[in-house]
Amino acid sequence: MKLNEIGEIGLIQRITNRLNPVNQRTVLGIGDDAAVVEVSGNKLLVITTDMLVEGSHFIWEKISARDLGYKSLAVNLSDVAAMGGKPLHAVVALGLPSSLQVEDIDAFYDGMQELASRYGVDIIGGDITASPSNLVVSVTVVGEVDPAHLVTQAGAAEGDLVAVTGELGSSAAGLAILLNELPRVSSPARELALTRHLRPQPRVEAGQELAATGRVHAMKDISDGLAKELNTIATASKKMILIKAETIPVSPAAAAVAIELGQDPLLMALTGGEDYELVFTFSRGEWELIRTTCQKLDVPVHVIGEVMTGEGVFLEKSGVRARLTPGGYSHF
Repeated sequence: MKLNEIGEIGLIQRITNRLNPVNQRTVLGIGDDAAVVEVSGNKLLVITTDMLVEGSHFIWEKISARDLGYKSLAVNLSDVAAMGGKPLHAVVALGLPSSLQVEDIDAFYDGMQELASRYGVDIIGGDITASPSNLVVSVTVVGEVDPAHLVTQAGAAEGDLVAVTGELGSSAAGLAILLNELPRVSSPARELALTRHLRPQPRVEAGQELAATGRVHAMKDISDGLAKELNTIATASKKMILIKAETIPVSPAAAAVAIELGQDPLLMALTGGEDYELVFTFSRGEWELIRTTCQKLDVPVHVIGEVMTGEGVFLEKSGVRARLTPGGYSHF
């Protein structure tokens, strides 16, 4: 069987089935945004790894070395945020073509350090090896979370409301501009799209504060597209999720770029990916608490749907419900 036949989700499940955790300190293994391990004291370790491969996750000619360093760390911090955790340390492994300029590596670490300093994260080690062709970046971040504040993707409860932070589709719009130029897109929309794609803002404080309310039952970061993340939550929680099209916060950058491409802006917001916002479910009667928690951090938040008995994810548009397939980014 080839990888493109089994797909990313099928491959992850196949690997999971072959591994049998035996260490009693393993609280949560493969399958969520991060793994969770029990250690001495009153905290849990949160551990996550992401790999970025040239030609698959980024185009070297379309991103500066500094922005690549920044983004490589940001995607990991977003995973920790989705668990309600506080990031602490990072290790970085690089596969480097010998033709790469030393100054590019300097700029890469400068960009990474810029973001690390903002959240008190120390880059404490890693590995460097030669790569025969493409640049490969692998970052592992370790954080901590209070056991009472740990949020996973499997806790959505019937009656919960579903919400997202920020706006969606900006990063996909930025990628479209890098690939297609799109000179007729306005300067403000262009700047917003490129900034969100090249330098995403992980919702670290929002993830911690939302988890600390004790009212958030399930949470994920939006790395592979809202549609895919919602399907993951629904499957893990054994629930149905219904969202309404008119409540999805479509970024103005996504709207401008999608129209220029002849695409549906809503589809770009649902499947574009790499927004690194948070999607979460929470107790229906706690909207004011959730709203004020995000407002204190100057983070926009929008209710987009609800959790119900059943399975799958459904999108309601103009009174018509249709199943929302995972869509979004797939590695194979």
